[in-house]
Amino acid sequence: MDCDCGGALLDGKSSYRVSRKYFSLIIDDIPAYKCTRCDKVLFDEDTVDKIQKLVNRIERDMKEIVTGKMSTNLYDY
Repeated sequence: MDCDCGGALLDGKSSYRVSRKYFSLIIDDIPAYKCTRCDKVLFDEDTVDKIQKLVNRIERDMKEIVTGKMSTNLYDY
């Protein structure tokens, strides 16, 4: 697999950090690919989906805790 810059992507581990209105999240040691030329870090599609679901759930739960209001979206559960 190659990076957009033309460098080779090597298997490795990386961290993911996100901050939202009600929380900050850091996940370490995630399987990732790192470019040998530009140091860009890429995650595979399955990993991105799992991280996004986790962030969405934490965001919803934190909003419920802070505001005291349950989500009205049934797809959240």
